[in-house]
Amino acid sequence: MKTCPCHSGQPYQTCCQPFHKGQLPPTPEALMRSRYAAYALGKVGYVIKTEHPNSPRIKTDAKMFRKELKWFCEHTQFVGLHILKQATVSPEQATVTFQAVLLQDGQDVSFTEQSLFEKLKGRWLYVKPVEGKAWGR
Repeated sequence: MKTCPCHSGQPYQTCCQPFHKGQLPPTPEALMRSRYAAYALGKVGYVIKTEHPNSPRIKTDAKMFRKELKWFCEHTQFVGLHILKQATVSPEQATVTFQAVLLQDGQDVSFTEQSLFEKLKGRWLYVKPVEGKAWGR
């Protein structure tokens, strides 16, 4: 049984796979973990699908964003994910602060980010980093 790439310690098939197959993550943390796992597995479509439609990365150049995501997934080792803090901003907004432990060509490219999530039509979506850097940028 394959352990989930989100580093929860749970089997992938009962952790993030249901979200990758269409089930909605119930919390911002679950969405965060499922996005990390999607990056690790190269599921670029899921990453894009879970971006808020007003995300600067989608609005600027969606085709280039997809290309950059693909490159990032293919050239990155996803070593660890640590959820540091979660905060509710409002019933429709929340933040998750995390550390992503990553390697590219053997070099440490880990970072910490506070991400903003927004609930839109009953579905949590990633909006943007509030602090830190955006993945793959």
